[in-house]
This record gives sequence, structure tokens and C-alpha cells, in this order.
Amino acid sequence: KNKLFDMSDGISISGNNAGGDRIGIKYPNKTFSDIKNHKYKSEIQALCQRGIINGMPENTFSPDSTMTRAEFATITVRALGLEAKGIDVFSDVKKTDWYYGFVGTAYDYSIIKGVSENRFNPNGTITREEAAVMVKRSAKICGIDKTYNESAVRNVLSQFTDYKTVSTWAKEGLAFCFFKGLLDDSAVEINPIEAVQRGAIAYMLYNLLKEAKRI
Repeated sequence: KNKLFDMSDGISISGNNAGGDRIGIKYPNKTFSDIKNHKYKSEIQALCQRGIINGMPENTFSPDSTMTRAEFATITVRALGLEAKGIDVFSDVKKTDWYYGFVGTAYDYSIIKGVSENRFNPNGTITREEAAVMVKRSAKICGIDKTYNESAVRNVLSQFTDYKTVSTWAKEGLAFCFFKGLLDDSAVEINPIEAVQRGAIAYMLYNLLKEAKRI
């Protein structure tokens, strides 16, 4: 598998809204009918009311469903306050696609890469380790940068029974997300290649924005 989320060439961007203004509530009465008893209800609702995430359809969120690569690129760009600008870099991302501008911006800021030189696979699902690395890149854009050496990464991840199954390129990203509280560490396993759920993604992005003092 290509190391699509390798962080070695991550960049830090200044001069955009990503590290600045707090995100205000745009839709104070908006919520989803299927998150009433969900453990990430408050995080999901906070992003919903700020226009960062949408329902599927409008009044439901499906918090335990998976999320596509295009959807993740979209909400990450929205969360960072970046302008959606389309870039003709992927053959499977067309100008007529609703996510065209968001994928282009996420690629331009090195948050995402393709599955090959010219394909993005927008409908593919995001795994937990991929999500962690994407969020760490987003954190760097927000000015929340933290580099861990191999020993520190091992100390963070070794609390989980399956830490040795984490891909080499994803270890630092996962360590960062657990250390900063962007991922829930109450479970005994990381399940790095498991498809990450929509509710967990909302939890990650909410806590990233909180850490950046944008919420």
C-alpha cells in the first residue's frame, strides 16, 4: 500500500484563517435526530452548528457509519477555514463533483495525497491511522506542531495491545492524536486499519479546533 499519508513533507502555512479567528455558531438550533444518545453528541453538534459538517440526509448524521476520502477532505478544509479552490490534479475528481474545490485545497496544503500520481479515490473510506495523520497535518497548519522521537511515540502507543500493527508512517500521527486528546484513548486497541466512524472524526476535529482555541 502506498504511504499516502507520510508526514515527511508536511508544511506549515501562515497568513490564513486556520490559526486565527474563532468559529462562531451559525445555526444555533440545528441538530441531528440520530445523535441524541451518542457519546460524541456534543462534538458532532458543535461542528454541525458551525456549518462544518452536514447530515446525510439533512436531519441525520449516521455517526457510526464510515466516511469517504472526499467527505473527510471537505470537512477538514471547512474546519480550518480554508478557501475551497479546485486544482486539476486528479483524473477521478471532476469540476462537476461537489467536493472538487475541497479536495484541491486539501491537496494544495499537503493534508492529503492521492492513491497514485493522478488518482484520489474520492469514494474510498478513511482508516483510523490515515485520519490521524491527516489531522496531524491539519494541526501543523493551525500552528499546533509537535514532533516525537521514536521512544516517545512508543511510550504513547504501547498502552494499546495492538500498537505493533500500526503502519510505520502513521505512528507519529497516532501518537500525536492520542497525546493531545484528539482520539479517544479509552479503548484497549487502536484498530489502525479499521474504517474510522463519522462520529469519531467529528470528535477529532472538534478537539483539534479546541486545542487551537478556535472553538
